[in-house]
Amino acid sequence: MEVCVFAQTPTPNIPKLDIRLTQKDYKTVPENFEAVCRSAAMGLARHFPERKFKPIRIEKANHQFPVKLDRRGPKGETLVMLSVDDGFGWAQIAYQFSHEFTHIVINHGRPRSGANHWINEAFCEAISCHSLKVMGKEWKTHPPYGNWKSYAKHLDSYAKRILDPRKAKPEGMEFAAWFEKNEKALRLGKRYPKYDLYRYVGYQFYRVIAKDPKQLRALLYLNQGLESQSLSTAEYLARWESVLPKEHQPFANQIAAVFGLSLGLN
Repeated sequence: MEVCVFAQTPTPNIPKLDIRLTQKDYKTVPENFEAVCRSAAMGLARHFPERKFKPIRIEKANHQFPVKLDRRGPKGETLVMLSVDDGFGWAQIAYQFSHEFTHIVINHGRPRSGANHWINEAFCEAISCHSLKVMGKEWKTHPPYGNWKSYAKHLDSYAKRILDPRKAKPEGMEFAAWFEKNEKALRLGKRYPKYDLYRYVGYQFYRVIAKDPKQLRALLYLNQGLESQSLSTAEYLARWESVLPKEHQPFANQIAAVFGLSLGLN
């Protein structure tokens, strides 16, 4: 059983996040939509209090699939599209937005990860679940608005549905064996790996993250200085470990161990 403990204190509000829904004529109340997104992003952003994030604009909330766009807004804003129907499903909004926000941390201004992009996507999936769990805990006492406390249980139950324990053994296999079977298919996805595959990796990553969320600062270095898009899985993770501050190197090893790999520095 995974245990994650969060202090009963107000949700951190640093760094400041400027998030706005710019799609016009949308059914939901923009201020509510934006409050959910800010809360979702803070599950990760709180670990980067010194970072100044560019304004984020959600151009379309009923797009066919969620995506962080490569192009910028007219003033350099980060552009995101979500796929959330009428905009009143707050858990779904939080899940999708925290995924795209993780791409901002991992991928903005960084080299492309090529055949290892599935690792990036798996981290996004894991942090979406982590953020939902954080929100479910914090909203019980400190939601964005006082009358939202009752929604905390829905955030937690949404996360629990995604974190189905059966994902621990995909196709009934031990994860390392499943990975050996599916590594090639994951890598073939390159920029668009298959969700039906990387979601299982995301589950494993979540289990590591839940033990020590402070290690999420290590994600800032995942693609920093990356020069090759064709590194093997082991090479990609070893390169990441090599550029990490010493206090985060064990985290890279824990992630590598998910795949039955040992990186060597720790």
